[in-house]
Amino acid sequence: MITFRKMKKQDVPVLYDIALRAFQPDYEKYGVYPPLLKTEKKRFLPPLIFGKVILADDKEIGGAFVVPLRKKGEIGAIFIDPDHQKKGYGRQIMLAIEKQYPKVKRWKLDTPSENFHLHHFYESLGYKKTGEIKDPRSEMIGFVYEKTI
Repeated sequence: MITFRKMKKQDVPVLYDIALRAFQPDYEKYGVYPPLLKTEKKRFLPPLIFGKVILADDKEIGGAFVVPLRKKGEIGAIFIDPDHQKKGYGRQIMLAIEKQYPKVKRWKLDTPSENFHLHHFYESLGYKKTGEIKDPRSEMIGFVYEKTI
């Protein structure tokens, strides 16, 4: 069962290591980690107030940065330890986030344009591609997805 708890400063070293491993394939493909990882200081860019520790059966398996702004919300990043990927946790996490913020009626996120697996995953949850963004550091194109509830 998936649960969340608020991210605290003492969680950062373990979660940072999980995030590095989770995003390693993207780093190998694009030459950069997602903007949330500040590799020179080994910290996350979003304030921890938006951070959540993801637990599966009370074990830390990843993290998420979720920004609810009244009726709109943005999922800045979700990362799951590679040892726990492909077990159905992603769907549980996404649905749990939506349930945790019932006032949010429009969700937004982005993902690399070449990550076809994630495109299919988000579309299976009702997200629709609404735009594109370009990372100035790597020239990588990302797709913006949105979902109205």
